[in-house]
Amino acid sequence: MTRPGLNLCTVCRHLPEAITHTGYCFGCWPGGPVTPPPCLVCGSPDDYYNTGKCRRCHIYGQPPTDSCPDCLAWGTTRLREWLCHACHGWRDNHPTQDACRTCHTPAYLHTDLGICRLCFAHARHVAPHLGRFDPDEANRTGQQLFIAQLTWQKGSSRKQRQAEQHARTAPSTLPKTTPNRLKPLLEPPLRHNRTASTGTLPRYEQLAFFPAHRDHARLRQRNYPWPTDPTLLHHLWKLADAHATRLGWSSTVRTRTRSGLRIVLGLQDDPGAPITRSSLEFLADLKLTTRHVAAVLDEAGLLIDDHDHIQRRWLEERITHLPEQMADELRIWRDVMAHGRPHPPRRRPRTDTTIRLLLKWAHPTLTAWAAHGHTTLRTITREDVTTAMQASDLPARTGQSLRSLFQLLKQDHVLFADPTQQLPLGHRHSPSTPLPLDTAAIKALLDQTNPARAAVAAVVAFHALSTSQVCNLQLAHITAGHLHIDDRTIPLAPPVRDRITAYLNHRNATWPHTANPHLFINRRSAMDTGPVGRRWIKLLLGPDVSCRSIREDRILAEALANRADAKRLHDLFGLSIEATHRYTKAADQSALTP
Repeated sequence: MTRPGLNLCTVCRHLPEAITHTGYCFGCWPGGPVTPPPCLVCGSPDDYYNTGKCRRCHIYGQPPTDSCPDCLAWGTTRLREWLCHACHGWRDNHPTQDACRTCHTPAYLHTDLGICRLCFAHARHVAPHLGRFDPDEANRTGQQLFIAQLTWQKGSSRKQRQAEQHARTAPSTLPKTTPNRLKPLLEPPLRHNRTASTGTLPRYEQLAFFPAHRDHARLRQRNYPWPTDPTLLHHLWKLADAHATRLGWSSTVRTRTRSGLRIVLGLQDDPGAPITRSSLEFLADLKLTTRHVAAVLDEAGLLIDDHDHIQRRWLEERITHLPEQMADELRIWRDVMAHGRPHPPRRRPRTDTTIRLLLKWAHPTLTAWAAHGHTTLRTITREDVTTAMQASDLPARTGQSLRSLFQLLKQDHVLFADPTQQLPLGHRHSPSTPLPLDTAAIKALLDQTNPARAAVAAVVAFHALSTSQVCNLQLAHITAGHLHIDDRTIPLAPPVRDRITAYLNHRNATWPHTANPHLFINRRSAMDTGPVGRRWIKLLLGPDVSCRSIREDRILAEALANRADAKRLHDLFGLSIEATHRYTKAADQSALTP
């Protein structure tokens, strides 16, 4: 809100114009942003407001709440020169200025004791615990800070006390008669530390006194507050524009990313502080892209990836009912699985999907052991593991998860023995016999009008690529009619060339400015550089036919045509010895012969 004589910036419509009748703030200055000059009154280079003055010194600046310069109590305003009521009366009664004999800070000292008000208040606070009023002993190890204007003031009227109580309980509905010094501001308190030699107040960190639980479903994008630091907002907007130009974002994605950055900065308790990745999840409720906002913040160095914290929280929710010692052993297992082990015996980090699956398979067994009185995995024997596998519907998965758990804890010397050592676990997946696929289903996919579906089906049907190979296939892998993948050069069949050409025309017409190097992209991956997901391939081909079934049909047809030549299958499709033996065995069966 501006006062008479102050106009808002014609660009951002949030800050007042830097100089009267110019129409721009320094953040939106043409050719800028321009670095604001220091304040003409206090010399501060921060928080410029208007006509050469900062927000603290300008008459209409409405500066945020700050700390008292004498006692460091938070909650003071510009009224009474940022002093709290107690320090204002302290200066009137004790006008002597010198260095305090306890904290050695220049301040207004007590006439008889020679101490500042902060040391006096802390000594009076701890006097009941010491049994005496001793300023030297009370202030020897530290001082307790407090909030200003919380104690009852002698001589204050009943109406003023009611206004103070109303200001604390309902700050959004203050009466118009409330004094200016009681108007609450949105900024949370500042943590300060007073230097003993100079008495200055360096700003270390700004923390929220009470965490705010916001209901984002009740707000719209335009109702969110604007950031208090427009320079940082404009800097992030420039990074977003450069990111959009480099990756080929559409105008809609660019606008939504800029809106997400404005909302995130406007909700910050500490303007300019790093932002955690988990705090951006609410943007999905506003139909804004979280990953694009996170990418810009990461490029600016303002993103804290708390993914590990999210995974820890997920683990704690699953093991809260287990005994404490068993839960500690599972935490050790999870940390090593997530981060690996750099020292012998070395171990590579596993993905989150692997960790969650292993814990999901072992969770029923661990719960049953805890119900039978086991408080630690050290008391589990080989018979307990065998009994658990026999009682499980999927014994191979249960045995695999338990082996991962016991083997890792044994290597870290948490357990004395591994009860799953040399224990046969069986196959996790039962080996299946590859079967031929209906030719009509493959032909229907090849004749699809969707260019992406026809191209994926052609690549898999003619050259038997796996799902991961299709997802990671790049434009550079196709040159001069040949496919270069996994140290193999495959001449593309003419039907495959035609369908890839049709898909590339569709790709260039739909996403002409995308920077994604992969061959197959969708609406989501076109705005990034990563590959498409396996689920997209599955949905693209439909529920009746999968990429794996088409690949097996192609390899099996080749095995039947070449009389189960193992070397030819290995050279043509890059199969392992076990996979080659699986197809040659299927080709030898009489039921599959032509």
